[in-house]
Amino acid sequence: MKTSRWSSPRGLAALALSAVVLGGCDDNDEAPSDSERATEALLRISRDAPTALPDDVPEPLLRVTLGAVEYNLRELLGREEGTRPSARIVAAYRTVDTPSDAPPLGTPSASLPVDSTPSAPAAQVYECRQVGVAFTWTQVQPEAGLRPFTTGVVPGLETLVLDHFRYPGDIDYGAPTGTPPAGPAWRVAAPALNGGEPTSGQTLFVGVADASVHNGAGSVPLLRLSNAARIDQGLPSDVFSRTTADGTQRGYVLRLATAGGVAPTTGCTGTGDLGKRERVPYSAAYFFVEVLTPP
Repeated sequence: MKTSRWSSPRGLAALALSAVVLGGCDDNDEAPSDSERATEALLRISRDAPTALPDDVPEPLLRVTLGAVEYNLRELLGREEGTRPSARIVAAYRTVDTPSDAPPLGTPSASLPVDSTPSAPAAQVYECRQVGVAFTWTQVQPEAGLRPFTTGVVPGLETLVLDHFRYPGDIDYGAPTGTPPAGPAWRVAAPALNGGEPTSGQTLFVGVADASVHNGAGSVPLLRLSNAARIDQGLPSDVFSRTTADGTQRGYVLRLATAGGVAPTTGCTGTGDLGKRERVPYSAAYFFVEVLTPP
């Protein structure tokens, strides 16, 4: 069981409040509602996440620069709470099959469907395109469901949708988020907390790769991605790393333990192949690391 060193009291309090506001409060001994179970699942994902990174994370993915000083994420994770800089793992996930029915993406006034294949093995998706005179497979997006690594069973996990895909961009969420750039995205959605709106009750994290390490000919690279945007739609959550407006926090995602997912080597040779897509199965682990930056 994790100690309070890795918990965020304000984040947990917000989640507890959301259970009351969104799910209702019942002093009787009745079975918890779906909204209460969803909120508890969110709490457990963060509270019971791993407290350390795997031993085999390559050094280039651990080295981060805060201000003009270089730090090691593993060393930051070992610092005491309240120390600046310091770090904690707020969630960790492994890839699983894509959701059978992923919720829409966007805002209540401008929602877009998630472009993914339902109930399919996690995959990197490639499309045959022409670049100059050459025909080549181009990586389009990941398609994966996510399941949390935790120190125990997560009650109510089935009330959540956790997935990894490519955020398409072009949605203005308003201040302070604005319009995030297109890029790899991870989401936690709780339909039980959506308040009747199709895109409420979800948190979206959009990242930008800033470090890469080769992981063999048959596997996509290991990556570190930095935070480009975090968007919350009616779901107070401590599940994803975040960046605050005052710059006191920074979020990173580490893509580790990759297997498979590399581009096809055949089938993209001429104009007749243009637009054809191939899903290449892969697996990976994703660790979300929150860093408290120096004042």
